[in-house]
Amino acid sequence: MSDLSMTAAPQFVLTENARILVVDDDPILREFAGVYLSTPTMEVEVAENGRAALERLKQGGIDLALVDLEMPVMDGFELIAAIRAEPSLEDMPIVVITGREDMEAIDRAYGTGATSFATKPLNWRLVSHQLSYVLRNSRADAKQRQGRRLAEQADGLKANILGLMRHEFNTPFNVILGFSKLIESHSDNLAIQGHARQILNAAEKFKRMHDKLMESARILSGDIEVTKKVFSVADLIKAAAREALRAGGKSTDLKLADRTGNSEITGDYDLLLTALRNLIENAFAHGQAPIHVIGQRAANGRVAIRVSDAGQGMDQASFALAIQAFQQGASVLQRAEDGLGLGLATAVGSLKAVGGEIHLVSSEDIGCCIEMEFPIELS
Repeated sequence: MSDLSMTAAPQFVLTENARILVVDDDPILREFAGVYLSTPTMEVEVAENGRAALERLKQGGIDLALVDLEMPVMDGFELIAAIRAEPSLEDMPIVVITGREDMEAIDRAYGTGATSFATKPLNWRLVSHQLSYVLRNSRADAKQRQGRRLAEQADGLKANILGLMRHEFNTPFNVILGFSKLIESHSDNLAIQGHARQILNAAEKFKRMHDKLMESARILSGDIEVTKKVFSVADLIKAAAREALRAGGKSTDLKLADRTGNSEITGDYDLLLTALRNLIENAFAHGQAPIHVIGQRAANGRVAIRVSDAGQGMDQASFALAIQAFQQGASVLQRAEDGLGLGLATAVGSLKAVGGEIHLVSSEDIGCCIEMEFPIELS
């Protein structure tokens, strides 16, 4: 028989709409639970042992269980273990009823999967407050779990879409490029040759944008596998310059220098190449010649490569905006420049993956100088 603390009248604690199951072999406690815990928003059901409770819980619709530990047929410990073994019930909050001094039972209940506990003799007003608190926390946790599940589903969907785009776009690109070249080279009609050249140029530009978008999406989503390779700063600068020139720009406008003494780097060549290429392409697109790319040793022993131009430059606020995806230092809907607005953001993501970072080291109206800094050896 449970020890009960009674009051002269029911004490209601309003909460969200919920249904609780009170599990106890004592009929008086079950009766009092219905009286003291029921509110306009809280519905109370009862069960006389763990087995009956488990059958009811499997039917669904119960938000919280208040469980006595000492019961026949199936005691509270067995019930808690059975609840946690059910996928549909594994996150349901369980408050156990136990003796005030029975710390061993409390420890065992928590180890089995209990959420909280109430001690005898029960103060029904305090129990009501406690159940309300546990229920609120449980629902907040459920929202967080749902948010994580939705985020994981979105990440999976995003990866599938990107994979599909990478696979499916290549074939039509290659067909357009191939037949445009064929038409241009086999036609004697100058007009048709000109049209074929326009199609070819547009297709090549579209493919470059597609490839950059896929690269940026992969990096910005964190889908990166970092690898190690030994290479020199000078080789990295030359390779990035070659790739940037393919996207546009004149080689005579580009000035390269390595002041690190041909230092070798042990790092991810592809990620650093992507970062530096994007910085140079950004200078071509938004700056003015000449464009200087200079490698040097930073004061902290790391490597720094600066990309500077003679253009208008930008302030720190504009730079902070520009390194965000789909921005170019101005509203994506107002900007006049071409491009996806992903270059600087992709550079930031690439550097972050290898322990590097990017800085604006110039002031507005004196040209733009952006520095990428990274460790000389990837840990």
